[in-house]
Amino acid sequence: MKKLSVITLILALSVVANVGLIAFVIWLATHKDETIPTICGDEEPNPKLFKDATYQNIFEDLNSSEINEVLDYLYSQSELKLVKPDKANLTTNYIIGLELHVPNKSQALKFLDGNGREIPPAREAKAYLFLPQNDPPVVEEYIVAPIPRPTRYYHNPRRIKDIPYRVRQFSNTEMVVAVNLLRKEVATKVENMLKRSYGASFICKKNCLTFTASAVSSAFSKERKLWITSLYQLEFATLHPVGFQILINMDGINASNWKIEKLWYANKMFSSVEELVRKYENNEIPKALIRPPKASPGETSVPGSLNIRGKRFPDVPTSGPKQYEPQGHRYRVRNQHVDYLQWEFNFRMSYASGIQLYDIKFQNERIMYELSMQEIIVIYAGATPHGLYAQLSDSAFGIGNRAHGMMPGVDCPEHATFVDSVIYNEDNLTPKTYPNAICVFEHNTALPLRRHRSGSSRSGFFNSGLVDYVLILRTMFVMFNYDYIIDFVFHQNGAIDVKVHSTGFILSSLYYHEEGAYGFRVSESSIAPVHHHLFSFKADMDILGTKNRYMTLDTEVENRTRKWYENGEYHTQLTFKRNLKSTEQKAAYKYNFNTPKYHLIINNDKLNKYSEPRGYRILGKGFSKQILPENHGFERTITWSRYQMCVTKRKDSEDTSSSMYSMFDSGDPVVDFVSYINDNENIVDEDLVAWLSLGMHHIPHTEDVPNTATTGNEMSISFLPFNYFTEDPSMGSRDAVRVDSKIKSKGQKADVTIERYGTPHKFSCLAKQYDFQKIVNNASVLFQQP
Repeated sequence: MKKLSVITLILALSVVANVGLIAFVIWLATHKDETIPTICGDEEPNPKLFKDATYQNIFEDLNSSEINEVLDYLYSQSELKLVKPDKANLTTNYIIGLELHVPNKSQALKFLDGNGREIPPAREAKAYLFLPQNDPPVVEEYIVAPIPRPTRYYHNPRRIKDIPYRVRQFSNTEMVVAVNLLRKEVATKVENMLKRSYGASFICKKNCLTFTASAVSSAFSKERKLWITSLYQLEFATLHPVGFQILINMDGINASNWKIEKLWYANKMFSSVEELVRKYENNEIPKALIRPPKASPGETSVPGSLNIRGKRFPDVPTSGPKQYEPQGHRYRVRNQHVDYLQWEFNFRMSYASGIQLYDIKFQNERIMYELSMQEIIVIYAGATPHGLYAQLSDSAFGIGNRAHGMMPGVDCPEHATFVDSVIYNEDNLTPKTYPNAICVFEHNTALPLRRHRSGSSRSGFFNSGLVDYVLILRTMFVMFNYDYIIDFVFHQNGAIDVKVHSTGFILSSLYYHEEGAYGFRVSESSIAPVHHHLFSFKADMDILGTKNRYMTLDTEVENRTRKWYENGEYHTQLTFKRNLKSTEQKAAYKYNFNTPKYHLIINNDKLNKYSEPRGYRILGKGFSKQILPENHGFERTITWSRYQMCVTKRKDSEDTSSSMYSMFDSGDPVVDFVSYINDNENIVDEDLVAWLSLGMHHIPHTEDVPNTATTGNEMSISFLPFNYFTEDPSMGSRDAVRVDSKIKSKGQKADVTIERYGTPHKFSCLAKQYDFQKIVNNASVLFQQP
């Protein structure tokens, strides 16, 4: 009887359990949204947010297939005598790089403004060729057309001057010869000296030395030279110099003529390796005695590395705040074309000069035809060759191929859209995809774009505001030790910001007393010298067409009388005067705190309802004075840096402010920017380009170790609507929130209403998270594998 009762009980419980399970499944199905949150933004963006998807981007970079077609065509042209990069040497002709040749503006506008009635301009490529076998040896820039199925090549018509071979950008073929020369003439001969001096050498398995190279600008030498600076091979090498430097004369294309010209050791110059070794062994010179840095007691990483050190915080590991997109992207990226609310634009990555934006429109009206990076310059100082000769033009190494491997959750939000770039240069035999070169994301700045709270019977009781949601296109260029973050920021009120931040590792020198005039010590043995970062940008503005003017509003002080004021006494107050710049020389601007002004690009034929010309204001927050003497040394090739802003008449032949040859062409710059100004053309009612320079002087300090922080290192240019709209165009944004309070009668509770203009605000979804296992499985997302 007991056994039967137990069995009956089990069966009864089983039935109950099954019924309960079925009920639970039904409950889950009917309460799915409440109990198991979906992933925020997991669905596709609402197609109603965007225009027709058939947009044809004439600025889209060449893809791998197109690049391969161009390469095959060029290699088939026997008269060029080209070899592939893996077979190249100092005396062979080969292709150093290749990219899209952006169409002429007139052709581009004809298509862009043709409402589908015009055929697009032919796609073309621009190839950079080293031609040492020509007589005389030259660098050529050839345009290859059409794409697909190229049939011809011709000289780049935008390059007015010939390019002597001596001023070519730095190349792998040169570095191979330079390294072999170092091994043969230096490394073995000074190995014992290096081990005794530094506890390390170039020939090693541990305790190794490495080096960095600084090309000597033609401002200092008519011959092509390179200073090699020795460093401990540690994280990160530029923080661990040893003070051993080598000058290589690399002039000419005959490698047998290259030679070690000078050496620097223990703060003294030597004319040969033999002289240095002899004097060292004979105790005729001071001897350096430095050892590789070691981790501090209780730490596992050496100073200078980015492994965590010091007192850990917070005391309990907790995650910081993150952003998410509750309904998915409100933007779309297709074929390097971006749509976002009332904005649209195209972007591309130039191998030579970096990120470029084209055809930027707001509310279907073009604001800019081109907004692009042109150049990055760093000018160092010091008492040794290492600092004195380090005046660097980064385009000489290529800029576009330095952008890749941005990390989700650190470099860009996890919800960002990451875009790869495809670039061909001498590093590879075929086009190479550079992952995560660009990211695009919408960002809550946690700052109102506009707001006001009114709490008086005179104006009412309300609180209304709009959070500054922005779209950001970001890229980062890693130029060996320095990382440059470039942001293009699009606001809902029609404003655009260009922001630059610098971070990464500083360059340092071995400490000597004489170096104290140029920097502060950042370790027991090193000092970091003062240097100047400079960035050049181009803004081809088209305000309601290409017929524009440049005008400043010059703020002044007036001192005048008025009959009604204090019996006719003088009163001092601010005023401004309109100052139309009629020529290019009058439009070359050097910042002066004593003459505050607004800079406007206007269309005098397009007036607003109050009869004022519609325009945009250019505001610089990062203008920096370049204080080197004009026409002295390296300054001759960066004449754009003399001015914080210049406005010139647009010409296809005045396409860039700099070039990849600027490291070596100071004697006769390939791009002579000051000539754009010196011809002093009329700029009234013309197609105008604003050339803008940002920069900062950096005097490193101990807090720059291991990395320079972005805090305090922001430089920016803003393009702001100025009498362009009847009112703030963000007034149409459904992101606004308004709260009204009405008091019916004294003592009663206020009647409060909240208006969100139909925008959803209650969500129960999980924020999208990046799967970092993707990096574990494929490290090429972040790193270019050798």
